[in-house]
Amino acid sequence: MTSRPSVGVVGAGLSGLTAAYRLQQGGVTVRLFEQSRGVGGRVQTVAKHGFLLDTGAAAAASSYVSYLSLARELGVLEDILPTSPHIGIFRGSSLHHLRLDTLFRSGLLTSLVSPRSKLRLARLALDIIRATKRGQLDYADMRKAAPLDTETAEDYALRALNCELCDYLVDPIVRTMVIADARRISKVELFSGISNIFRARICALKGGQGRIPKLLAERLDVRLQHEVTRVDWDGVRLQMNVRNSTGDLAREIFDACVIACPLTAAARICPNDAPLRALSAGLDYTQSIAVAVATRIRPASPAFLVQMPACEDGEIALMFLDHNKAADRAPAGKGLISCNWEAEASAAWSDRSDEEIGTRTLATIAKVFPELAGQIDFLHVTRWAQALPYSRVGAYQQIGDFNAGLNVSSPLQFASDYMSAAGQNTAVEFGNKAAANLLKVLTTGTEASARDGWALR
Repeated sequence: MTSRPSVGVVGAGLSGLTAAYRLQQGGVTVRLFEQSRGVGGRVQTVAKHGFLLDTGAAAAASSYVSYLSLARELGVLEDILPTSPHIGIFRGSSLHHLRLDTLFRSGLLTSLVSPRSKLRLARLALDIIRATKRGQLDYADMRKAAPLDTETAEDYALRALNCELCDYLVDPIVRTMVIADARRISKVELFSGISNIFRARICALKGGQGRIPKLLAERLDVRLQHEVTRVDWDGVRLQMNVRNSTGDLAREIFDACVIACPLTAAARICPNDAPLRALSAGLDYTQSIAVAVATRIRPASPAFLVQMPACEDGEIALMFLDHNKAADRAPAGKGLISCNWEAEASAAWSDRSDEEIGTRTLATIAKVFPELAGQIDFLHVTRWAQALPYSRVGAYQQIGDFNAGLNVSSPLQFASDYMSAAGQNTAVEFGNKAAANLLKVLTTGTEASARDGWALR
């Protein structure tokens, strides 16, 4: 071990950037490798014609303790501002509005669902309270959610609630959480989504959600368009094969490493890690299409989010009205609507042209906001081949088992979206955790490392 150990970080998403930042703070020499042309992973903001387009992660929450702590360190905490408190849920030809800051009252008064359905919500509330008290909604240990992870959100709704609530409450919430229909997703997502609604305010970062990754990258040694193809441990140091933008392959040597890339890439990079390969074989990613629609006028809705139930629209899962989400996302008087396609619809349309996807998206906007006819400025289409880990029934047990098998004393640590429910806060948390583990390992010295064996597992 040298007096200043070195660490290679694979992946410049928010988790990898956070891990690198913490390691550097701890006195470690860090080099970060990113296969793509930019940092941030799925936390991206694109500036276009005076608009700011959040093409990936769209917002944050006041309950994001780790994320907000990092924002404070970077000097941008005061720029994280609350959105409009209104959301809309589309039914028939109407947009029904609810206020998140007075959700109980607005829920009682809404005509979105019948009085009989409102009474059935007591069962849902009781089940979520029980799950919370039992600690089953703790993303730090996904195995705790395993007892809940026995049925889809739709199966739960049809069993414990009714069809109306399944269509106009459960499905919209799940679609907002993971951009996939309730018939495919574990009820854990439903419970955690509702729990978060009641304990947090939704916020957005001035300048775009991609601002924090960029601020981190400015402080780090980041090598863009550098693909890590393999990581090996020779018993003393980690060897990393890296291919640069011109195709040249080089071998980098480090004392330790953080794997912070998506699961399929991680399994390919670490072919000898059997638990990682097993998780990769059982946990898929969803695809996603995001279409930003700039408008010359703003629709009348005060909502920052419009939820589209699957029975109302099979392709478009939700819309962010970005001009109501954050004041700087659109020029004064103009509107910006970010439409997120449902996972299976995104896969089905993945080979279609941007023009076809745009035309289909505008059909939904015309249905919800007819006043925008002839008022479209431009469209921007983003395709995510790997959007979110597919939280099907059983996924939480798989993820929990993988995390339980990790060796906190290993020179190889993991920090990525497949280790918990994907989100900006969990990305920061797992980046922090990976860095903290490595700092302990790297400061034990050669004798301690030999005693512990430095086993990767």
